[in-house]
Amino acid sequence: MRQLAPKLGYSAAGLTLCAAVLAPFLLYGIFTKGFSRLGLHVDEMYSGGPKVRTIQAAGYTIEIHRPVAPHMLQREKPFVQLDWKPASALPPHVSDVVDIDGDGKPDVHVSFDVPKDAKASLRVDVEPLNPRYEAMHNVGKQKFSALIVRLDDAVLVRIPLAP
Repeated sequence: MRQLAPKLGYSAAGLTLCAAVLAPFLLYGIFTKGFSRLGLHVDEMYSGGPKVRTIQAAGYTIEIHRPVAPHMLQREKPFVQLDWKPASALPPHVSDVVDIDGDGKPDVHVSFDVPKDAKASLRVDVEPLNPRYEAMHNVGKQKFSALIVRLDDAVLVRIPLAP
């Protein structure tokens, strides 16, 4: 009887460790479904809002996102995000006139250089052709509402909306 108790104790401890190691892998699907049903999503101030349409250009596309308005306690201005994809197909200098709202009239003229080095800093100039958008001159990535940044194989430009 004295030898049986330690063997049962060590066996139970070993099985507990195995269960603790295997539980995350066996329960991963349940956790994933549970979190997805919560309806959590990344704030549009960071994600840029959902895409509303895509413009086909010469060898690349321009994706236009829905305008984003800041929530309570956020200090950024409202903005609209444009994505140039793929960055590897962009010419060394991009200069595009873009119809953001889809009414058939150009809204902004966006121009920026695309260096070969993916880690090089970018600068953008935006000339508004519609009073709804603000001008940007030599802007980098100082703010969430007015920036240009290279992310993976895309160049993202955020243009602030006029008050």
